[in-house]
Amino acid sequence: MGNNKNVKETLITTNEGIRLVRRERVVRMPNGKLRHPVDYYDATPGAVEVTPEERERIRIPVYQILI
Repeated sequence: MGNNKNVKETLITTNEGIRLVRRERVVRMPNGKLRHPVDYYDATPGAVEVTPEERERIRIPVYQILI
């Protein structure tokens, strides 16, 4: 695929008070062009417990539940 040239992380807070990390990468593709993919992730340490009712509520109906 491509090679990471640079990674810039910024801490942001949403209107709901959720703290997320915005990660913007600079990737050089094999054809020489640069891509700038951006993703967001929650940097809260530890696992989050999801109840069976919540899992049923947030699932996508056409997919089977594996866990």
